[in-house]
Amino acid sequence: MIDYKETKKIASKKRTLSKINLAIRLSIWLCLGISGTLIVLCGIAYVVNSELFHVKNIEIKGNVHVDRNEVLAMLDLEQGDNVFNWDMDAAQQRLLKQPWIKDVSISRSFIPASVSIRVSEHRPTATLILKDKPYYISEEGHVFASASDDRYGIMIQADDYEPANGQEDLNNVLKSAIQAVSVVEAKGIKVKDIVIEAGGVMDIRLASGITLVILGEMTPRKVDMAMRTIREIKPAIGTVMDLTCKDKIVLRNRGQYGSQG
Repeated sequence: MIDYKETKKIASKKRTLSKINLAIRLSIWLCLGISGTLIVLCGIAYVVNSELFHVKNIEIKGNVHVDRNEVLAMLDLEQGDNVFNWDMDAAQQRLLKQPWIKDVSISRSFIPASVSIRVSEHRPTATLILKDKPYYISEEGHVFASASDDRYGIMIQADDYEPANGQEDLNNVLKSAIQAVSVVEAKGIKVKDIVIEAGGVMDIRLASGITLVILGEMTPRKVDMAMRTIREIKPAIGTVMDLTCKDKIVLRNRGQYGSQG
């Protein structure tokens, strides 16, 4: 007779060894992960606490009108601070908000830990008086800072000027004023100051006592016309030479009017 008794299943030795190997591999990777994490944490702790990465030197170059202590305050960095903990990008943004600073570059080294800052400042080429308040004008013709008692470059009086479109119009007329001074003085004529009247008309007052009146761009041709007229008729001090017309100069002096083609 055939015996139909239930037989017990015996687990395969090969499958058992495979499970054991898998458990061993997982344990090894877990140990490696924990070890790697501990190494990273120890490395971070070393970097944060090691005096090797404490700032030894802070070099600042290019600042003339911005005091070194002010730059340091905006950097929010002192000697002895950890160079890795310092937010260089945030420091650069703070520096760029300083009115005198046009541009700034920052670099840092880690061994030895040091920081180098190179500041590029606006170069004031004129001082503007607007609504009885003084401002400094950059070489691009833009107002960049309120003025102190110091005055730089050509004085531009604009108390009666009302820009129709706000800052944009003001920048345009100031740019024209700076350009006009450059063109006139390139011909050897010294400019004393400029008065900007309503509507953007500019009175360029020369050191000789003559006033050139323009609206818009001053061109070398207009300056040549004025110089020729001055040589020919030798106008008196206080004479106003109106150059707003294209092909002629209108002379005004003490209520008398005339014209010069």
